[in-house]
Amino acid sequence: MRQGTPCEPGYFLPEEAHQQLQSLSHYLHLLAELSQPEHTNPDALILPRAGLAHCFTQLAEAADQIVATTTFRPG
Repeated sequence: MRQGTPCEPGYFLPEEAHQQLQSLSHYLHLLAELSQPEHTNPDALILPRAGLAHCFTQLAEAADQIVATTTFRPG
């Protein structure tokens, strides 16, 4: 086996894509926190809907980039 060449079947993610995936996870957790209802005004969102739409578009694009760099090696 050559070093750096995976021999096992499965999905392989480049290091940069793995870091992007971690950032994506952190960003999702942040959005979840920001969308929690407040005790004083439970129906209000901290982020307006247009802002949320922009965030979700950015998240979708980031996920698309990660998927594009992921490779599958059959067994």
